[in-house]
Amino acid sequence: KNRGHGIIAVKARSIDSVEEPEVVYRREIKTLEQEGFRILEIVNLEPYERDHVLVVVKYS
Repeated sequence: KNRGHGIIAVKARSIDSVEEPEVVYRREIKTLEQEGFRILEIVNLEPYERDHVLVVVKYS
């Protein structure tokens, strides 16, 4: 939906168990931006969930 908001969970170890989580986060966030999402906030879920972030986005 144009101008819609969303929250996307990036589970780094589920995407790539060998790569460092920060590298996976950057790659996935870049993909979101290329698809037209604007990143509003990135929330690291440590210590509750290891190697997970939530990405708050707006689609434009």
